[in-house]
Amino acid sequence: MTLIDKKIDRKIFALAMPAIGEMMSHTIVWTADTAMVGRLTAADIAGVNLGVQMMFTLSNIMGAVGIGATALVARNIGAKDNERAEYIAGLTLSIGIIVALMLGILGIIFADTIFNIIVDDPEVIRIGTGYTRIIFVGAFFVIPSIIGSSIIRATGNTVIPMVAALTANVANIVGDYVLIFGKFGLPALGAKGAAIATAGAQGLGLIINMVYLIKGVNGIKLRRKNMFNFRKETMKTLIGLSLPAGLETFMNEGSRLLSSFWIAQLGTIAFAAHSLAVAAESLSFMPGNGFAVAAAALVGQSLGAEDHEMAQKVAKRSVFYSSVLMGAVGLAFFFLPYPIMRFFSTDTASVLEASKAIRIGAFEQIPIAIAMVMSGALKGAGDTNGPFRISLVTNFLFRLPLIFAIVFLIKGNIGHVWMATVVQYGVEAALMVVRYRRGHWRKIDIR
Repeated sequence: MTLIDKKIDRKIFALAMPAIGEMMSHTIVWTADTAMVGRLTAADIAGVNLGVQMMFTLSNIMGAVGIGATALVARNIGAKDNERAEYIAGLTLSIGIIVALMLGILGIIFADTIFNIIVDDPEVIRIGTGYTRIIFVGAFFVIPSIIGSSIIRATGNTVIPMVAALTANVANIVGDYVLIFGKFGLPALGAKGAAIATAGAQGLGLIINMVYLIKGVNGIKLRRKNMFNFRKETMKTLIGLSLPAGLETFMNEGSRLLSSFWIAQLGTIAFAAHSLAVAAESLSFMPGNGFAVAAAALVGQSLGAEDHEMAQKVAKRSVFYSSVLMGAVGLAFFFLPYPIMRFFSTDTASVLEASKAIRIGAFEQIPIAIAMVMSGALKGAGDTNGPFRISLVTNFLFRLPLIFAIVFLIKGNIGHVWMATVVQYGVEAALMVVRYRRGHWRKIDIR
């Protein structure tokens, strides 16, 4: 390994490890939330997970403007144009605030209607509606927080988003324990308690990110003059980057949400098992997300400095390290599925089915690692169209048709569903590699 390679590795790990820590804290709070709700009933598990998936699917779609912010802020920082980077930061955060208000209000109003459409079980409808209305209050905070974190990461600082996430998620876990089970003299609120804890924690995370942005991060500050200051050309560039990213997120998260609705038709136990397995699988996403964050920021900054060789090395080495770590998690899923799933719930039937699913999911890990990091590198370069098109292919030609056939045509089980997703991720990884090797990303000019 050369001295240059060692320097690149240090840069990658300096960004990736705090990002992985942030993802770990999100995963831990989701895991703890799922485990605590898992001590209730199958209806609680199903209602809460449907509500969470709806809220976070929509939040991630609308928060995709943060992807455009990452590419533009990183590129301008690499080009030493901090003034324009600050303007883009203020613009994207302003858009996030507007979107958050709209999404939160709509979610609160239509929660009951949505649950009545997708679920037949009256108890799941009752629990899910109450949970979702509270959790959508958190949309007022989570979308601006997602965008704020993206801006901070683009500056080359992943520690602050990690600190914000850790603080918020510790508060979330404590709030879950107190409010779900009724500790310290408070009433046991069950699923509603989990929702209140989550919404409150999201508000706390937003406050921390905003304090640091206002104070300044790596020479970039959030300034009042840039808030709600919409300029046509910059808006056009930002939308051009963010729209495909948002559509990609819609393809990925939307298809997961739709397939979850379909899987719910297999029965409450089957859906609960699927939800528990998904919660466990999220553990494996941490390295992929962390190295994708590092690749996006460093590729963007390298291209801004017109150092194409550095951008290429960052992408390749990030893929390698992510694949090694996610492959190790995959081995744990294959050899220890039951002990892992037992942590998430005491419901024996759900745990047994979830164990079968997670063992199959072990084969997804390396393809997911490759797809995540390649996608991050492409987006950091400003190529958001490529990952969107790949998402379109893998979801509409593979994931959705296969899961629809499994649920409604062959009347299969959760194991069959997870086999379908193995196919999807394998295809996605292959297409991301092909897109990267074609080299279109090297020629994209944004600022």
